[in-house]
This record gives sequence, C-alpha cells and structure tokens, in this order.
Amino acid sequence: MRIVPRRATVAGRLAPAVALATAAGASAPMAAVRPAPDRVPVQVAAATARAGPCRGRAPADFDGDGAPDLAAGAPYATVRGQTRAGAVAIRAASGVAWLSREEAARRGDGFGAALAAGDFDRDGCDDLAVGIPDQVHGARGPGAEGAGAVQIFAGTPSGLRPGAVLTVRAFHRPYGTDRFGASLAAADLDHDRDDELIVGLPGLKGGGGVAVFGLQGRALRPGPLITQRTAWVNQSAADTDGFGTVLTAGDFDGDGRAEIAAGAPGDGARGAGTVTVLDPLERSANYVSQDEPDVDGTPERADGFGSALAAADFDGDGRDDLAVGAPGEDRADSAAYAEGAVQILAGPDMRQLGATRTGRGRYDRLGSALAAGDLTGDGVPDLAAGAPGNGTVRIFPGRGGARTVTSPFGPYSRFGDALSIRRRDLLVGAPGAHDFAGAVLVLPGLSARVRPLPLAPRGLTGYSLG
Repeated sequence: MRIVPRRATVAGRLAPAVALATAAGASAPMAAVRPAPDRVPVQVAAATARAGPCRGRAPADFDGDGAPDLAAGAPYATVRGQTRAGAVAIRAASGVAWLSREEAARRGDGFGAALAAGDFDRDGCDDLAVGIPDQVHGARGPGAEGAGAVQIFAGTPSGLRPGAVLTVRAFHRPYGTDRFGASLAAADLDHDRDDELIVGLPGLKGGGGVAVFGLQGRALRPGPLITQRTAWVNQSAADTDGFGTVLTAGDFDGDGRAEIAAGAPGDGARGAGTVTVLDPLERSANYVSQDEPDVDGTPERADGFGSALAAADFDGDGRDDLAVGAPGEDRADSAAYAEGAVQILAGPDMRQLGATRTGRGRYDRLGSALAAGDLTGDGVPDLAAGAPGNGTVRIFPGRGGARTVTSPFGPYSRFGDALSIRRRDLLVGAPGAHDFAGAVLVLPGLSARVRPLPLAPRGLTGYSLG
C-alpha cells in the first residue's frame, strides 16, 4: 500500500449448526504450527460425514457445502462446573452443536471471546479460530489478566476438527498479561489464495500488539509480531493504548491483497483512540486519529475511536474503505452521555468519506460494533452499527436513508454488542438478554422483524460472531 505520512503519538497517555467431525475417514487436520505444550482436549459433537470435497465459497462455510454457517461465542458459559470457561455454538443447515474444552475447562478462560473464520489451508472449507484471551498458563494471580491462546479448528466435509493451539510462545516470548486472542481477523494478506490469521494482543507489555500467522505459506507459521514500536510503524506507546484491541482487514489500496486495520481505543494524547493500517509485506503503516485534518471531530478522553472496525468499498472506487466506531463520542463533550459516532475513511489515504453518523440519544454508544455487507441485494455495501446502550442497531444503506432495529429483549440486553452479515442476513448478538445468558438474532434481508436464532443462552451467548 502507499505510505501516508504519519506522526508519532505522544508518550504517557492514557472488536454458523455444523457437523463437528469425530467420524472415521475425515480428512487430516490442517498443517499448522506445533501445538502448544498445554494443548487440551476439545469437546465436539458427532456428525454424519458428507462425501466429496469442500465446495465453498459461502461466508464461514466450515463443512464446504456451499451454505454459510455461523459461530457464536458464549465466553461466560459454564463447562463441567467451571464458570466462565466458555463455549462456542456452531449453527448450519443441519442444526446446532457446541464446542468447548470439556475436561480441560478452567474457570475464567473465556473460550469464544473472539472468533474468526477463514480458509487457512486452501482446501475450500473455512476453518475457525477461537480466542481464549483470559487463559492463564499456571496459577491464576488475583486480578491478573490472562496470557491468552487461540484454538484452531480445521474445516472439513465432515465438519470442524480441533487443531493447533497458538500462544505468544510461538514468538519466543514468555507468557505475560497479553490477552493473546482478544481480537481475531482472517484475510489473504499475501495474495496466495489462502487466508492468514491475525491475532490481537492488546495487553502485551508496552501498549499491545498484532501477530500474523501464515504469511507467505499455507501452514499457520508465526510471522511478524507488530507493535507500535516496530521500526516501520514508528509510534510512541503507553501501556494503556490497547493496540490490537480490534482488528479487521481490507484491500484499502486496491492492489488485490488485504491490509490490516488495528484499533487502539486508548491511544492518543488524550486517550481518545486511534487506528493504524498495517501492511506487513510492504512494511508500511498509516496512523489515523480524529486529530487529522481530513477526519472530522476533536479527540477527547474516552471517545474510543477505533473500538469497532469494518471494511468495504463504500464509494465504489475499487478500493476498500474503513468504517470506524467511536462509541464514547458525545456532542456535549461528555463521555458519560456517550451518544457514539461512526465515521467512514476512504482508502488508501484515510480521508473521511461523507458525514459523521452520530447516535440518536444519550447512552446509545453507537459504533460499539460494526458490520458491512450487501443487505439489500443492490450490489452496494450497507453498514450496520450497534448502539447497545439503548438496545438498537442502526442500518445505513449504501444508497441512502437509515433504519433503526430495536431489541425485542428491551434496552438493557446489549443488543448490538456484536454484528455480522451473512449474504443478506444481518446477525445481531445480544449477550445481555436472558439475564446475561445471551442470544443471537437475525434480520433476514432487512425484513420488518428481527427474530432470535435457536441457540441456547449459556453465558453471554452472542458476545462474538464468526
């Protein structure tokens, strides 16, 4: 991508039921890095094997049948008596099954807090990465953040099969309070027709980090570990920045391969938040904040600029643009009221495209989650923005107008905390529904009514979608 001039930040400142394979004759697990020494057994559901190769290319098609599937995280689910161990619901045409760590489940792991689907081995079946950011390796210290891990599940015609466990040790670093796996994304960064896995480590000492696996190779081998202090990023850093808290990817310069957008919602001179677009192959970085001349607004404490990200070609110029959420933004300059805001930045220079979208009332926190896709079928990407403070989702169609979708569970269900788009269906996580047991809802083709999916409320179900 073309390098856009950047400036260093100021020091010291304060983001479908499938067949889960245990059947004989299923294809071998994907090539990956050697599993971590603490690899654990994973509970999967039996399935009927489907003959033939993966046919793909639907979103998150884990069994290769050509239909989109859905993964929904419930990171506070109780597993074998272990509270907040976490589980993931997998939904496809055949029904619903659950992934968990069963015998190895530990209290507070948060399995399923982040999810990403991508074809890491180029076999036509999407694979699933599950973030376990609160996992500790050894004794859990009082109040300490987790070191974290990511569990890989390989997609096959028979369903998902457990694969490697990735940790920060792949980069020859000791375990810390990294929260490895707190955010995840998958994209083809090197144009070799398989996806790379991008992992956020927002708790990494020194301000956070972004790890890349599988660059220029089919196996999920560890690639660069990028921080604000990486030479070609060239930013100052503080421990509270949260670099890598949120991740997405898009082809912002139109060269046929994706770049990484990393949110750091605590970064900036006032802790207002920033976003950095990273190209690990070209070793270039583009730093963006509300303090830039081509971006509206003024950076204020707790704005949370970069708390949510979504990429799509909103202006039709053949290059992806970046939607950025700032859920702490408020026109009265008080984060306590937090109407929230969403801005779209045009690639590759990241100049603002159109007006800032703002929340409709106090406490909305518009921009807490974002998703982009063609919901109307007109070939133009639409943008969905969560406003979970009041239990709503705002939809901004690409051809103008806006629509508000309201939670059927009331304003305190955290409706809109997570969003995803599958073809013309908008999926909405409401982890606060059912007394925080959670729910996932679908709005099919912008129909008039949002309806819950048949997923068990197990402990923040719908906290993450993949």
